[in-house]
Amino acid sequence: LEARVGELEATQFSTTTKLEGLTTFVIGANIFGGNANATGEQPVPNRNRANREFGATTFNYDTQLTLNTSFTGKDNLITILRVGNFDGGKNVFGGSFLPLSTLETAFQEGGDPNIVVLDRLYYSFPVGDTLLVTVGGLVGQEDMLGIWPSVYPSETVLDVTTLNGAPGAYNKNLGAGAGITWSSNGFSAAVNYVAASANTSNPSEGGIGTAGAGSTGTVQIGYQQEQWGVAAIYSSIQNTNQKAEPNGLLVFGTQFVLDSYENPGTTSAFGIGGYWQPQESGWMPSISAGWGYNATSYEENRLADIDPSNLVTASQSWTVALEWSDVFLKGNQAGMAVGQPIFATELKNGGTPRDGNYVWEWWYQFQVTDNISVTPAVFYLSRPFGQQTPSDQSFNQLGGLIKTSFSF
Repeated sequence: LEARVGELEATQFSTTTKLEGLTTFVIGANIFGGNANATGEQPVPNRNRANREFGATTFNYDTQLTLNTSFTGKDNLITILRVGNFDGGKNVFGGSFLPLSTLETAFQEGGDPNIVVLDRLYYSFPVGDTLLVTVGGLVGQEDMLGIWPSVYPSETVLDVTTLNGAPGAYNKNLGAGAGITWSSNGFSAAVNYVAASANTSNPSEGGIGTAGAGSTGTVQIGYQQEQWGVAAIYSSIQNTNQKAEPNGLLVFGTQFVLDSYENPGTTSAFGIGGYWQPQESGWMPSISAGWGYNATSYEENRLADIDPSNLVTASQSWTVALEWSDVFLKGNQAGMAVGQPIFATELKNGGTPRDGNYVWEWWYQFQVTDNISVTPAVFYLSRPFGQQTPSDQSFNQLGGLIKTSFSF
């Protein structure tokens, strides 16, 4: 018996590994309005063309399996497997037409759907009582922060409304990286670095600390208590080809901004955000708010003959989000968010752009069981192309969806 027990202990799957799963079904559709009729390659502000090519009702799914493994009881090796069929080239909710309509739950790796891939792989361990070190070959910038200054749920509707009003600073860069977080008595400070192309040896296309690394360096300080919290953040971002490369980071903005950030350069992104939540559920919602500012410089020798009136040197963003708990029935939630994703505020030629665009979303979550929820939601983008929409024309997007989540 002792020999058999010894053999089992030597070959068993780690008893310190915990599996968590989440599967989400999304049924939804979009309709595009306005009178814009621009011609040219997509995306362009053309209402009829957008409805004709992206107006169908779709049914998609996203599944992720998280393995948490501890070797000492205090450390954690995180492995996340993920699979989905939100085709980024053909599905609106996957960001195919406009990145702003990308759902927070909308995954697909590469051009083929239904392929299981490794989405995260990193290791965290404490040093003393106040320091936490994280290192990994596939780790997100947001995985190495000391505080997330929002209580607005991350699994609601649009991805852009979950980024604390500063999609530039909270850019979720994913790749090889490392970070250190200090926490004590509610205060926290974090510093981290992520290189999206660290696995590539050509320094012009990848590496660590190279021109092609597709990297971000982030510093954050914050303070939080039981009911409220606040944080300030700074990120230095290497601009790459934002639309064509997988490490494009400044994607949650107007199309005018995205086309500008397609040019090589460096962006300094700042953000400040915070939240407050009531002690008990009731008519008073939790409030999460944030603001971001981005300053961009370009590599002059690689600008060719680009018109400086099309180059954005400064941009801003903001979001205000509300959530009510125990709405109508205990366990049910409701929420809304409003804001402006990244929009240009200054051009390289000194001009002032007309790049404003607003995003709204509303949702209600039915908690069917402890592990099943159903969330109907709608969202609206008032002017997602920004300045690319002529002043005498309009273009907007209205989306609706029903999301069903299974956690296990």
